[in-house]
Amino acid sequence: MNAPSNKAVDPITVQILRNRIGSLMDEMHHHFFRSGYSTIVRESRDFSCVILDPKGRLLVAPPMFFHSTAYGYFVQRIFELVGDDGLYDGDVFISNHPYDGSMPHVPDMGVIVPIFQNEELIGFAGSIAHKADVGGTMPGSTWGQATELFQEGIVYPPTRLYRAGVYDKGIERLIATNSRQPELTLGDLRGQVAACFIGRDRLRQICEEYSTVELAASLDAMIEAAGAEFRAALSQLPNGTQEAESSLDSDGIDRNKPVRMHVRMTVKDGQVEFDFTESDPQGARASQYSTSSGRGMLLSGFNRYD
Repeated sequence: MNAPSNKAVDPITVQILRNRIGSLMDEMHHHFFRSGYSTIVRESRDFSCVILDPKGRLLVAPPMFFHSTAYGYFVQRIFELVGDDGLYDGDVFISNHPYDGSMPHVPDMGVIVPIFQNEELIGFAGSIAHKADVGGTMPGSTWGQATELFQEGIVYPPTRLYRAGVYDKGIERLIATNSRQPELTLGDLRGQVAACFIGRDRLRQICEEYSTVELAASLDAMIEAAGAEFRAALSQLPNGTQEAESSLDSDGIDRNKPVRMHVRMTVKDGQVEFDFTESDPQGARASQYSTSSGRGMLLSGFNRYD
């Protein structure tokens, strides 16, 4: 299913499947929320659950919109590490690494589950959720005075928690040993995995109803339609350049030096460029965003544009 499908697809079927995928994502969110161990999940709802196509492309955006861009980077990194043929039915990958796994920050743990039907990859289920504690200098793994990644907690590159359906208890012990709140951390992680299994099972059911070929064509059509709609919206923006500037009081380390943030947005014939080069260089404190999170924030801005 990695190759594009040439099958003509009924637009009504595409819309039905788009709504069904959105509904099953709601189901994933609901069950994870109900099974959460920590108040981060049960009250703050600092998490997201998604369904992706076989290339890691997002089909329906989650409510936690700025998570949207992280999933594609995570899946592409998994492909880089294991290859196109290195995924197995029953695999579960985890990561909280902001760069190697493209997570928003160290306390956010991502889960990716490849979905197979008749030994063919048909998509991925994914989830990102903030964890109660993954180690580091301060309880909660969030410290404003951190000057390096390792002070925020132990970082896991994309790693198999399950290999072909077999649970790796060694990874569980590693996570538990490096957390001040192992029960909350592992409880929420297990809830994420279970939510992804729900997404996996529901997509398989859809595949049984519509066949892998029709599902593949419909997923491609969803992506193409979303791209066409977004390009049409961008084409309505007037050509020109706009600039905005703000500042942080400091980076938290050198408290006498404000941190300048500057962006220049240039619109030309439906193409939009964001230029941040006049912003101050990276600061010493833990106030940076990864590439995926930065792009997620930009898309969030467009999502609210009227």
